[in-house]
Amino acid sequence: MALWGGRFTQAADQRFKQFNDSLRFDYRLAEQDIVGSVAWSKALVTVGVLTAEEQAQLEEALNVLLEDVRARPQQILESDAEDIHSWVEGKLIDKVGQLGKKLHTGRSRNDQVATDLKLWCKDTVSELLTANRQLQSALVEPHKTIRTR
Repeated sequence: MALWGGRFTQAADQRFKQFNDSLRFDYRLAEQDIVGSVAWSKALVTVGVLTAEEQAQLEEALNVLLEDVRARPQQILESDAEDIHSWVEGKLIDKVGQLGKKLHTGRSRNDQVATDLKLWCKDTVSELLTANRQLQSALVEPHKTIRTR
């Protein structure tokens, strides 16, 4: 699903599509994009763009999508989406119809990228800290029984 191109009369050259598409890199941000979308849907309720019922419908669909991604992440790369944001939006529209398009209200692609990267960094740092603590324990544990003079 191309997000641009309204004024173009022909499809983009395949070489341009390959150059422009970022899905092969940013598919790793799928979970963060979905989590960020759930949070954004809640924000849209507070400003009156979505009703509570619409938000609940979006959140349920996004949570199902999140479970699908966790179970089969390779499905993302099997699509022809140009990036992870268009993939998530397309899947959401498949699940909830036109309501899925309301989620983009007031949020630019740059907002999504910044949010996804921030969430990814937080998740990755947390994983690294956990791995570091496990490594420290593995190094220290065998030596706890050694007595020093």
